[in-house]
Amino acid sequence: MGLNAHEYRATMGYWVAASERGRGICTRALRLLSRHALEDLHVQRVDLVTDPDNFASQRVAEKVGFRREGVLRAHLRHADGRVRDSVMFSLLPGELHD
Repeated sequence: MGLNAHEYRATMGYWVAASERGRGICTRALRLLSRHALEDLHVQRVDLVTDPDNFASQRVAEKVGFRREGVLRAHLRHADGRVRDSVMFSLLPGELHD
């Protein structure tokens, strides 16, 4: 599959039900999808954004190999109307952790 100039990047996101957290499901899924994006689809960058207070989500990203890039100020409007910062992570070819 060829990529055009606008398809060099993928974005990942996840949510896990409270009853299923802490079992490694999200880490395994993120690793699988990231490997597919980088190796099969040949994207050059995978983006991932988390809430600054969601430390569990940030740990998942880091376990897979994502690197924290910084804080995006006033980045997302939540359903309750609050505008919140986000933490940006990225994964490049060769950075995936097994």
